[in-house]
This record gives sequence, structure tokens and C-alpha cells, in this order.
Amino acid sequence: MSIIDKQRISAIRKLEQLGYTFAGDDWIHDAAAIAPTITDELHAMLVKRADDLDGCPAGSEEERELAAIERAIGAYESVRWPTGKIAGGKG
Repeated sequence: MSIIDKQRISAIRKLEQLGYTFAGDDWIHDAAAIAPTITDELHAMLVKRADDLDGCPAGSEEERELAAIERAIGAYESVRWPTGKIAGGKG
């Protein structure tokens, strides 16, 4: 086996470890394969910040921040839990 073959095999293994799959004629990344421990921690921080901003005055900078955080949380949750349920969760 040549060195280029070994490099190709190694590259494929690395791409697959990073959550990529080969479909059609290109490598695609599955968003759900992002390291959940990191992204879930960021999600928790955003949820806490949104809770802290709850009840802020209408028209304030805090209200604009809250709206942006709510959009980010919604976008993340739709990718992380596409069925709306956590695997092994209660609901």
C-alpha cells in the first residue's frame, strides 16, 4: 500500500470522527454530530441568560438581547432535538 493510500484512509477516518459522511459526490457534516457536551453547555448558558432577562422593559436593549437569544435557542433546539424530545427523556 502506498503512502498516498494510507493518507487517504487516515483522512477518511478523521472526517468520519468529526461527524462527516460522504453523500453523492461530497462530504457533508451532520449538525447533530457537533459535540453535545459543548453545545449543550452553551445552550444552558443562553437559557439562563434568557431567564435573567425575563420581564425586562419593552423597547429596551435587554428586550432586543432577549429576542436574539430566543431565536438562537430555538434554532439550536430544532437541530439538537428535531422531534422536540430528548432521547431517554420524559416527554
